[in-house]
Formats: sequence, C-alpha cells, structure tokens
Amino acid sequence: AVQVFEANPPEGVQAVDWTLLTSEPIYSLDDAARVVDHYRARWLIEEFFKALKTGCAVEQRQLTTRGGLEKAVAVFMPMAWEMLRLRHLSRVEPETPALTIVSAEDLVIVRALLGETKRDFVLPQQPTVRDLLLGIARLGGHLKRNGHPGWITLGRGMDQLVRARSIWALAKKCDQS
Repeated sequence: AVQVFEANPPEGVQAVDWTLLTSEPIYSLDDAARVVDHYRARWLIEEFFKALKTGCAVEQRQLTTRGGLEKAVAVFMPMAWEMLRLRHLSRVEPETPALTIVSAEDLVIVRALLGETKRDFVLPQQPTVRDLLLGIARLGGHLKRNGHPGWITLGRGMDQLVRARSIWALAKKCDQS
C-alpha cells in the first residue's frame, strides 16, 4: 500500500489523500513514486478511452465479431490519440502554435472546411492549439458559447478532417500523374 497526502493544500481546496493498493514491490521512495505516477496516468488513460469510445463512436459501430472490433479500434486509435493530444495541449498550453502538432496542409484543410460550412468561425492566420481545437470542434457542430467541446463534437470534426486529408492526398497524387 502507498499513501499519498497533500500536507499543505491551497486554501479552499480539499487535500489529496489517496491510499493506493498495488501488487508492485515497494522498497524505496522511488518505488512508491513510480506507483503514484502510474495511478496519476489513469485519468489520461480514461480520457483516451473516452475519445475512442465516444469521440470515435467505436461502440456505435455495432460490430459483431472480435476481428471486426479489433480492426475498427486499430483504425480509430490514431484519431483518438490525436484528439486527446489536441484537447490536452489546448488546456495546459493553449498558446502553443498549432503548427507544432499538425502540418501546414492540415491548417489549409481545416480553413477550407470551415470556409465551406461554418463561415461563423475563422481560423486565425497563426492559430494556436486552442484555436485549432475550436476550429475542429466547430466542424463537428460545437458552438463556442457552449464551453469546452466534448468528445462527440470533437470526434465529428476530427472525422471530417481525417476524411479531407485522404481526399487531399488523393488529389495531390492525381495531380502528379
């Protein structure tokens, strides 16, 4: 067992007080810290599965075989990871330039998609990850006045981006031949 408690929490905030049960051997402070880090990662893992299940709608695909489900999960895992990464960065480092996580082509595609369907949202010339998140979520139907985008609207928008990427790549390939 590892007990974690916050000796001096910020005023007005309930102190962290966890008792973690583990099968990992604990012989040192480093061992205990490793167990705590594994537990802290749990929330990020939970959010990844929400992105996969809710944002990518894996469960709604109504697949009836294990093989079909495995293939769907394999296809949607990169999209879920991309959504999780984008949402996480937009919360912890919202002013990070969007070009640090997507290509310039992706920005062109998002701008084009927004211009075709969602003229009320304009992606800035030098967008941040927060701008990009809101742009992709807007493609999925999110309205900024409704707070942070949820997995469903983010997933719908990301689905449009992924499809448009494929069309873009195909068009470039046709242009070259």
